[in-house]
Amino acid sequence: MIRRTLTAAVAVVGLAAVAPLSASAARPDPGAHWAPKTTSSRDAAGTCNLSVPTRVAIGRPELLLPGKLTGTCAANPDPTSGWYLKHPSKGIVNEIVFDKEYEFGDGIWYVPSNHPIGVQEFYGVGSENPDGTTNTQNKVPVTVKLAAGAWISSSRKADVVTLKGTSLLYSVSTNKYFKRSAAGVFQFREKGSTTWQTLKGGLWTNSKGEVSLSYKYSKVRDYRFALYSTSISWDLGSAVTTR
Repeated sequence: MIRRTLTAAVAVVGLAAVAPLSASAARPDPGAHWAPKTTSSRDAAGTCNLSVPTRVAIGRPELLLPGKLTGTCAANPDPTSGWYLKHPSKGIVNEIVFDKEYEFGDGIWYVPSNHPIGVQEFYGVGSENPDGTTNTQNKVPVTVKLAAGAWISSSRKADVVTLKGTSLLYSVSTNKYFKRSAAGVFQFREKGSTTWQTLKGGLWTNSKGEVSLSYKYSKVRDYRFALYSTSISWDLGSAVTTR
């Protein structure tokens, strides 16, 4: 079943403060490069927890996703902490590091368009306080998929409303969205309501990424075309059209 909350149009799902990578901030290919400093043998003095977007959609050549620290390490002016990102079949594929002495220790998760997709997990590989004590670190599961796109257009002739939905997917080879066959659903919302209901589900767009529906209804409604999640792309709702 499609999620009740759907992101409109060709949006990047679940991401905040995303910015394209500038040439001056060129990053290495995904993979672990940072190594923690030699730490004290004393027991962990506190905690260091990482939070990052956990639902990521690749919809541009490069994404910069800032991580955030909480816990003991966040109270220090110069935290030294790192997490590696492990893919279940590809092994370590990326990192997030907070270390002013490391070239890429700015706490940014760099996601190029060729980043491995699927369910992955950040796990801590070292967190040290200025006094040499260490912190325990959390694990953060994340899911990376490709961004989908959904369009809708509509027309009315007397009491007959015609809707046309279009499905798209981001291509990492061309860095553009292309029309593709996908499963979707037309939804409606009565005027004044905030609840979307299914008009016609279980639809598939054709090889051109298009599907149409005509039906008789005299009153004005809001409509959208929504796509279901797949193993490589997220569910998504189009912008709204009113007829």
